Amino acid sequence: MNMNEIYETIQGISLSDISAALSRLDESGHALTQTELIWLAAAAAAGLLLCLFGLKIIRFWAAVLGLGAGFFVGFAAGEAAGAGAAVCVGAGLAAGILLAVLGSVLYRVGIFVTVFLSVSLFCFHLANPENWILAGICQAIGLIAAILAMKFLEIITILATVLLGAVTAGPAVSYLLPDTGMDSLIRIALCAVFGALGVLVQLLLLSKKRKKQSLKRAAQIRQEASTANEVERARAVMDDLDENGSGTDDGSGLETVSLDDIEDIDDLDEELEDL
Repeated sequence: MNMNEIYETIQGISLSDISAALSRLDESGHALTQTELIWLAAAAAAGLLLCLFGLKIIRFWAAVLGLGAGFFVGFAAGEAAGAGAAVCVGAGLAAGILLAVLGSVLYRVGIFVTVFLSVSLFCFHLANPENWILAGICQAIGLIAAILAMKFLEIITILATVLLGAVTAGPAVSYLLPDTGMDSLIRIALCAVFGALGVLVQLLLLSKKRKKQSLKRAAQIRQEASTANEVERARAVMDDLDENGSGTDDGSGLETVSLDDIEDIDDLDEELEDL
């Protein structure tokens, strides 16, 4: 596939095309093609992973979502400027890679990107906007959520990833199940189950992470306190030797040192080396 073909393929993708594809899946008696099976299985797996491990592997999601969003923005900007196929695709790749790298390396940037895109896409799924006004409202809601996430990092990220993961995995799994005539109810039930499971798992993982951090901090405090005590003990021994001493004068004006003094000094040296 050359650059022009890639450009035409990307240019032909739109929300209406995606909606039409989903409508075909809802048709009674529709037999899934191999391509549809692959896409649905991938969507189900990605949605479940996002539900269960949204916060745990936030850098990964920031890279994936940032790559897709950056490519779309870069491609659209090139197309709006009237650039050729190669420039549009190149601009999309450059913007996508840049946003993916920033999101995966900088933690807060990753949180912002993930929450903004997750909430925006969730709103797109619910509202199915057919004009730029509704699309702008969806993006504004995503932006507000991303700004709030800078204050409440963990809880907002968990909710955002669970929402997007649930509405991705729920429909995908329902399309893979046999037709029962209650597809809509099954879809809603699956979204609810996946959402509840995602919140539970992510909160448990967050609790485990905080417990680990608390234990690590407690160990550091104990180590620091122990080190401080050893240093004070060593200083006290040195002060005691300086003030009192235990040497004897042999008449030559020089002070001799006993074996006990040497042993005490050796022990002190060993303690100081350990510190």
